[in-house]
Amino acid sequence: MCQAAANASKLKADPSKGFIIGGTSAGGNMAAACALLARDEKLSPPLTGLCLLIPALMDYRVIPEKYKDDIKSYEQNKDAPILGMSSINLFKENYKADTKSPLYNIFADGADHHNLPPTYFQVCGMDPLRDDALVFERELRTECSTKTKLDVYPGLPHG
Repeated sequence: MCQAAANASKLKADPSKGFIIGGTSAGGNMAAACALLARDEKLSPPLTGLCLLIPALMDYRVIPEKYKDDIKSYEQNKDAPILGMSSINLFKENYKADTKSPLYNIFADGADHHNLPPTYFQVCGMDPLRDDALVFERELRTECSTKTKLDVYPGLPHG
């Protein structure tokens, strides 16, 4: 991201006209973490948008109390095709990420989601990660006054 901003002219790009990052699934997690870093490090020019497609944003093992009643998709879709809980557990066991870091767990204690750019969400209804995105979108829109757009595809699995 910083490389893209620093080398924009070589790339024949003008980030001042729009600088959007995005990702799918774990890439959505990385894009959200990069947006937090860009905000905190005052990336110049700043991001103008964020695109989160079926993002993994939360670690289901450490769901904040505030969201416990909202996060049901891990149980509801535990046996979903493409990405079920057995796959999620395998990824988490091998990744060994710091669940306390908001650069992995966007909902880690103390994480601040204010002042993020307008954010687009694409969510699949039969995805264990569904509620991660729904909760994050709602928080950005209602608590942080971030402009969001949400598309939900009921009955579709991850990806």
